[in-house]
Amino acid sequence: MRGFKRLCAVFIGLSVAYVWSPAASALELNFYKIASGSRGGVYFPVASAIAKSISNPPGSKSCEAGDNCGVPGLSATAQSTGGSVANVDALLQDKYHAAIAQSDVTYWSYTATGPFRTRKPNTKLCIIASLYSEEVHLVGARDANINGMPDLAGKRVALGKPDSGSLLGSQLLVRAYGMTEGKDFTPSLVDFKGAQDLMKAGKIEAFIYVSGYPNPAIKSMSETLGSKLAAINGPGRDRLTTASPFYTNATIPASTYANQPTPIETVAVPALWISRTNVSDDLTYRITKAFWQNSKTPSILAAGPAKASDTTLPSAFKGASIPLCVGAQKFYKEIGMLQ
Repeated sequence: MRGFKRLCAVFIGLSVAYVWSPAASALELNFYKIASGSRGGVYFPVASAIAKSISNPPGSKSCEAGDNCGVPGLSATAQSTGGSVANVDALLQDKYHAAIAQSDVTYWSYTATGPFRTRKPNTKLCIIASLYSEEVHLVGARDANINGMPDLAGKRVALGKPDSGSLLGSQLLVRAYGMTEGKDFTPSLVDFKGAQDLMKAGKIEAFIYVSGYPNPAIKSMSETLGSKLAAINGPGRDRLTTASPFYTNATIPASTYANQPTPIETVAVPALWISRTNVSDDLTYRITKAFWQNSKTPSILAAGPAKASDTTLPSAFKGASIPLCVGAQKFYKEIGMLQ
């Protein structure tokens, strides 16, 4: 049994460490792991869609024969994680080949600024593509009378899981409105699933979560629990977008969720598909090319969360806060998007 466990450990380690050899045979199985987020959020299904688009493992038919037009021999998979902060840290440690992360978190990690100012710059990070914008959701319980950020005073509020982009975003938002955790309201530092459970149990009045709309879990809660989306606007929003230019004014359309007859003002931050500079440039080039030139990519994305369909080639650099990966640059230069 010990020998078997050691063998499994070696196999898993090799699957993460293996990157790519341009001369690799199409018959070889090459692994590519994409760090995402919780299974109840948007990152995981989006990462799964990307993985499907770029995969073409041994035994698959060729693109010409009607199978997926991914990278021959590549098997990509989405990995559930704690979210943006956990993802940039994991890439630093070479635990995954790529990840999805918020633009602001990626920049802070790369430059060792903001919440990452006590760390060393994570210059191993690079961007493959910008995906879509993520809106900040302020969700109030049915009878909590929460219509905006000032209404959080005296309430119990879930801000996000430690080491998550949602928590960092929530804390920036709270401070922009001149509020202090523990003084103006009682914070709970739990993940998205934990926030849902606490609201269902009546133990919090609100939570803040960063996600592309419509978020399936928030939609379900609005329908079954009567929870309501509240606005993020006014001077507090202006202070946030001025201090943190990654955030832009945004609107969640009317009827996106139950109990939402009108559009809701909020802020948004881009979600990026990032990798690390020590992943083979050739592999990154092949993956970038396969993703954008695969005729099935739009339908694969459309089958996932609604926000995934906002991922388009013309917006591939939107919100890019750090340099592109060398392999990705090569593809974008080939098609004339870069000089």
